[in-house]
Amino acid sequence: MNPVLALFLLFSTPGVLEPPPLLLLHGGSAAPRAWLGAVQSALWICWDDGTRRGAPDAACWQRVDLPPGAPDPREARAAFLDAATAVVRGADDATFVLMRGDPSLQAADAAIDPRERLTAIACSPSGHVPIYSRGSWAWAPSPCPLPAGQCVRGPALARLRRPSAFDFFVSLELRAQARRGVGMASEATTDTTVVASLGVAFDPMRWIGRQLAWHELHAARRPQLRELPPTRSRGPLAAVEREALAAIVCGGEVR
Repeated sequence: MNPVLALFLLFSTPGVLEPPPLLLLHGGSAAPRAWLGAVQSALWICWDDGTRRGAPDAACWQRVDLPPGAPDPREARAAFLDAATAVVRGADDATFVLMRGDPSLQAADAAIDPRERLTAIACSPSGHVPIYSRGSWAWAPSPCPLPAGQCVRGPALARLRRPSAFDFFVSLELRAQARRGVGMASEATTDTTVVASLGVAFDPMRWIGRQLAWHELHAARRPQLRELPPTRSRGPLAAVEREALAAIVCGGEVR
């Protein structure tokens, strides 16, 4: 076959040069300017799309290093915990954490069970969606209302100290004893004694009760996923509405 004809057929055949399917996950209320992207078997991250300053920035994307045993991004479940932390879990429940500033997935034992998969997204609450073509990233305008999503509720309690099995107690006792001589002219004297006691006690039933209470309080400190209702606004206003909903449902400041 003529080489020129072969090149013509290659570039003119429909679908030959179509870009690979792009799967995405938006950061939601936990990270409203962050994105995860999967192109074929490669995972990409954009921590800050730049929409706070104006138009989205295509230079925010960086490729994630996948260690051995990491799940295929096209099959994994993922979630953003905040604007600097993402969790990725594979079908075998192996969990990996991605931290801002570190381009590699790190194996971790996370308590969060992400439920969302990367999927094709036609629109976004920020008004733009990422596109990937010929090895480079770009943005296309496409606003839409926010669907129902999730937010991460942080621990409501401070760090707890594990209860001890023993009770320690200290007691102080002051004793005074007056003495008077036999004669009427004798002066009275007073003896003062201070008694200090240090004790240790162990009650098995009380210790078991403390352990149960500690475990219940410790479970309350774990981050929890909460469901959010869909927004009724579109464009940038939808992101503001979602942040307000997340602040109500999950409490605290939404980043």
